[in-house]
Amino acid sequence: MADNISGHPDLISEIKTRIQKKGVITFAEFMDIALYWPQKGYYISDRIKWGKDGDYLTNIDISPVFSKLLAAQLNQMWQILDCPTQFAIIEIGAGRGNLSLQIKDTIEDSYPEFYKTVDFKLVDINPVRVPWLKSINQTLGNSNDTASSNGTNPVSIKNPTLSSPDGYFEKISFHTTIKEIQQNITGCIISNELIDAFPVHLIIQGNDGLKEIYIGYKNENFVEIIGELSNQNLNDYFERLKITLEQGQRTEVNLRAIDWIKSVGTLLNRGFIVTIDYGLPAQDLFRPGRNSSLQCYYRHTMNDNPFQMIGYQDITSKVDFTSIAMAGKETGLEVTGFTTQSYFLIGIGILEQFKDIEKLDINNLDDFRWNQGIKELMLPGGMGDDFKILIQHKGIRAPALKGFNFKDLKYTL
Repeated sequence: MADNISGHPDLISEIKTRIQKKGVITFAEFMDIALYWPQKGYYISDRIKWGKDGDYLTNIDISPVFSKLLAAQLNQMWQILDCPTQFAIIEIGAGRGNLSLQIKDTIEDSYPEFYKTVDFKLVDINPVRVPWLKSINQTLGNSNDTASSNGTNPVSIKNPTLSSPDGYFEKISFHTTIKEIQQNITGCIISNELIDAFPVHLIIQGNDGLKEIYIGYKNENFVEIIGELSNQNLNDYFERLKITLEQGQRTEVNLRAIDWIKSVGTLLNRGFIVTIDYGLPAQDLFRPGRNSSLQCYYRHTMNDNPFQMIGYQDITSKVDFTSIAMAGKETGLEVTGFTTQSYFLIGIGILEQFKDIEKLDINNLDDFRWNQGIKELMLPGGMGDDFKILIQHKGIRAPALKGFNFKDLKYTL
């Protein structure tokens, strides 16, 4: 995969040291170091990752309509749960906090009764995020205020006539792990582009069964070495799916995603889990002819070489939504619905968000940009198709959510 090694010297040194001690390491271990090593890993550093100044765009960078419609879906969830007096909204992998903060503002403006009950919990592994988000308090002055610190993107939030600088965050708490959150919650747990960056095992179908691709070091380069599976769960993974890869087919297995959905499922007493990510049902993800989905992102360019710019580029792979749905059942989670981002947003009412424009002139350029953002969220062959929405529920019987009114594809899982 690589001709040369480049990246953060401390991360490269750590990877080499582990290989020297063990002979080889799994790709999952390599990826964990590259992305999550304390203070140096891609997601733990203070580098800009999102937006036009970062490495990639997310839904909330494209248009505020995404957060607005998700808030509407959350309001319906609250109503389905018979309007509980306490409704937790937990975002795991909150990053900048933009998604939750935009949802909070929409709920406060549009659903005042719902707003009285909400309690936001933002979870992010990066210890830089919490003090940065809290520092936003010091910069709030009017509805257009923004804050930027510690190398992150600006956050645009409103300032609702506060009596104290801490008022904006009175309904928000910050956490670095879900272990800090008390179990048996009623509400909704959200992840947005989180699972695709969990460390994965590289797998290849050999002549005599599944093999694993390990990382070694030779001639000043990281090299791939094929060996036996490091974990029996990797073989069980495909047996559970009743899928056999074709000879020579390479793919990734995200065991951490299985553990993750089980852990967040145990947090929930009654409510929903919303998973927004790019991926496919297992039958499509592992179909014959499809190989590795591993991709790296740096400054809005894409490559398939994880050994370059280690610690400075994102490393991702497509999510297997079937396995997440199956694993969720072990903690009492049932599939509410599964669909593409485009179909989901249509179901909630994104078409009603378009602004009427008769002609292009200097007075309605903002409206054109607004409509263009909506189109990008729904783009066929782009974000509208690549991103999928999986919602699971617990403690409720067969809830019908608006997001799946247009087209529910859960039969494909």
